[in-house]
Amino acid sequence: MKDENILTAKEVSQLLHIPLVTVQRWVHQGKIPCKFKDNEYFFKKAELFEWAKAHNIHISPQETVPAEEENQETHILGNGIRRGGIFYKLTGDDIYTVMENAVDSMDFPGNVDRESILNELINREEIASTGIGKGVAIPHPRAALDMQLEKPMIPIFFLEKEIDFNSVDKQPVFVLFFMLSPNVNIHLKLLSRLSFCLRDDVFMTLLREKQPEEKILERIKEIERDFQQS
Repeated sequence: MKDENILTAKEVSQLLHIPLVTVQRWVHQGKIPCKFKDNEYFFKKAELFEWAKAHNIHISPQETVPAEEENQETHILGNGIRRGGIFYKLTGDDIYTVMENAVDSMDFPGNVDRESILNELINREEIASTGIGKGVAIPHPRAALDMQLEKPMIPIFFLEKEIDFNSVDKQPVFVLFFMLSPNVNIHLKLLSRLSFCLRDDVFMTLLREKQPEEKILERIKEIERDFQQS
């Protein structure tokens, strides 16, 4: 029987509403308390909660929607991007001004607190960079369940000029994918699809060339078709 006071890296990622790879990176950077035994990392729940409190990180129970109750449309990356929009020549000289201008550019539903989303995005970035390399960053709030979104929004922002994002490969960032999801389950599924797209050379070329919206969305549609068959 599993000890309920011990958490796996995957369980920590779900509690903190962050990708598993971020937890793994924090472990290697020594930014999060963990133990190592039998070639695996594990986390003591009490230590994790104490660490989260000290870093002003909210931990809430996982509130995923059962798969049978979810609309499969919410798992399609292209739909989330169409909903969020594709923006070109986003101005800003640093992470903070870019984030602020990006949030100001978005067309949110009326019940969404724009300032709260900006604060969450900045707070998340201060914990660890969301720059994943190759000039790409995927900003996402820590508290993915607190945004009052019924459907995911994944806007793409092409920066007017590249900026330092403290990325893992030290390369400046030229494009942002905001991941704004109504729950953790949808967030992780969409993140998986986006990661699949970012491994596609044709898609990356379209991004670097800042091609028109429909070309980008058409390539995403083709990649998602392959993703579903894989």
